[in-house]
Amino acid sequence: MAPVTLDPKVTADTSRYSGVQSNSGFAYGEITFGEYVFRRLLSCGTKSVFGVPGDFNLALLEHLYDDSVADALRWVGNCNELNAAYAADGYSRYTNKIGCLITTYGVGELSALNGVAGSFAEDVKVLHIVGVASSQTSCKNTDNKNVHHLIPALNDSNFVSPNHKTYYEMVKDRVCCAAEYLEDIDVACDMLDKVIEDMYRYSKPGYLFIPADFADMMVSTRNLVARPTITLEQAIAPLVGCGESQLEAIVAKVAQLIYNSSNPCILGDVLTDRYGVSQQLNSLISHCQMWNFSTVMGKSVIDESNPYYKGLYNGRECSSSVIEDFSKCDLILHFGIERNEINNGHYTIDYNEHIGANVVEFHSDYIRFFNSKTKEEDMIRGVNFVHVLNRLQPAIQADKLSFNYQECSTTSNADSKIDSQSSNEITQEFLQDIMPQYLNPGDVLVCETGSVQFGVRDYRFPSNVKYVSQGFYLSIGMALPASLGVGIGMQDYPMSHIPNPEEIEYEPKLILFEGDGSAQMTIQELSTMLHNNVKMEIFLWNNDGYTIERAIKGPTRSYNDIAPWNWTKMFEAFGDGLGSKHKTRNQVYSTREEFLTRLREKKDTKHNDPACQIELLEVKMGVLDFPEQLKCMVSAAMYNKKKEQSMSN
Repeated sequence: MAPVTLDPKVTADTSRYSGVQSNSGFAYGEITFGEYVFRRLLSCGTKSVFGVPGDFNLALLEHLYDDSVADALRWVGNCNELNAAYAADGYSRYTNKIGCLITTYGVGELSALNGVAGSFAEDVKVLHIVGVASSQTSCKNTDNKNVHHLIPALNDSNFVSPNHKTYYEMVKDRVCCAAEYLEDIDVACDMLDKVIEDMYRYSKPGYLFIPADFADMMVSTRNLVARPTITLEQAIAPLVGCGESQLEAIVAKVAQLIYNSSNPCILGDVLTDRYGVSQQLNSLISHCQMWNFSTVMGKSVIDESNPYYKGLYNGRECSSSVIEDFSKCDLILHFGIERNEINNGHYTIDYNEHIGANVVEFHSDYIRFFNSKTKEEDMIRGVNFVHVLNRLQPAIQADKLSFNYQECSTTSNADSKIDSQSSNEITQEFLQDIMPQYLNPGDVLVCETGSVQFGVRDYRFPSNVKYVSQGFYLSIGMALPASLGVGIGMQDYPMSHIPNPEEIEYEPKLILFEGDGSAQMTIQELSTMLHNNVKMEIFLWNNDGYTIERAIKGPTRSYNDIAPWNWTKMFEAFGDGLGSKHKTRNQVYSTREEFLTRLREKKDTKHNDPACQIELLEVKMGVLDFPEQLKCMVSAAMYNKKKEQSMSN
């Protein structure tokens, strides 16, 4: 795993925490708990926090302006709490550090819940800090205090005291890996540290409920001195349930399977990214020169410019050529596996039973060996695949490899079909042909849930492209505020997604693919992008409504229609009335010829335009134009539904 780099301003001055030596022993210094919270976030590598102020979190937010954190930690105020959750999610996806949002009791935290649930479903490290009523009110058995933002008891609410922990109980063990409702200031620091450590260990969200009066209470600096940083590497370092000898045995077993294989492959999945070992996986691919595929959620984990990349495998929902190549493999090494309906093509992943393919699943909790023909299985729990992957490449001896691949037939994006298409309309097929060619190495692409998203699955990305999208939870509207979080992350950690940024001579672009229906849900965050100088290119795919839903049901129903907006005027209302920070004039495209001309102009300019912060290109598309991948997914879902119905009958 790559070493952690923290801001020198954060780690340099720890002397004020070290305390003093006295005749009675060592005495640690004291700081307010509010300062402790933000110092601890900084020590984890978090440089920006998102959220919305509210009366129960104001005392905590005041400590953002303490001398020790004011210059190192940035407050990014959002238009609403749901957008803040999406932004924190995007920040974590890009930086692989803790994305943090701060809301207030009830009205704020519940608004953010959908975003946090998406982070849980997709293994994203988001810390949700909730300001709650004072400890005198919320932590004691007070008589009938129906505090605002809190829901009263169902019966006899005028006489029965409410449950102050009702929201805590809603999320604990449901949409987070750790949740703590602080009641004792003496252990508050320990509880915060434990939540953060669990978030790194499980790669899931965490919750911390802080009483309003706790922010100004004094706490010991002991934890900051004893443990100056909390990082992913530290959190997963212990080999829980697996000793060193057992770990070496696993590595040796995997190596022997590779030596015995003639057609092995690597399937790169999402947890490889979440646990920060994508670079190690790509090094293994290069070292072994092994065929490789990505999953829906794991797209861009693998460097798709490598000559052995065969495409995105998603069971029966991917291209026939990818299915054919995958079926030839007698060994599948599935790194960072995440099993769900979307990522597994409605559970149609098919290992070749005829040849008896061996499969190894590498997960953060287990390593699983099984044979697709004999069904023999060996499950080893309590070992994180990171420790295996880190040792695997050095253990593989290249002279023992004897692969027998057929000549690679992967299609390149450069094999253009544009000239064979007679229509001048901008279609999904047209976009799948030209947009991969528009991307430059190192670009960061954020894609909204929608029809275009399904076409992106089969893009072949240039090297070092970072792809961010909700592949499983699929909450429409997520991508726009998530791209804000990604943009803030790119400001805090420039080019951190590129293994050797010192060799890069261009400035990577942040590009958002956004649908018109999705954009209407979270469009306010454009103002936050302008306010925080986030540079971005937005392709607004305008197909007059919820085309992804039309593909499933009701293609002409009014419930899939939306009110038309003048998209190119949005920025004037959201803070850039003079037009100095954005570019939208004459940026509406409805024909291939004019759109291609503009793309070619932009392709020739790899560096961001210093005179333009955000550029929006509105692209008109057909209302009922669906990519083939979406049609395939809908067909598979319908097939499964009919199969379930027949089984129930």
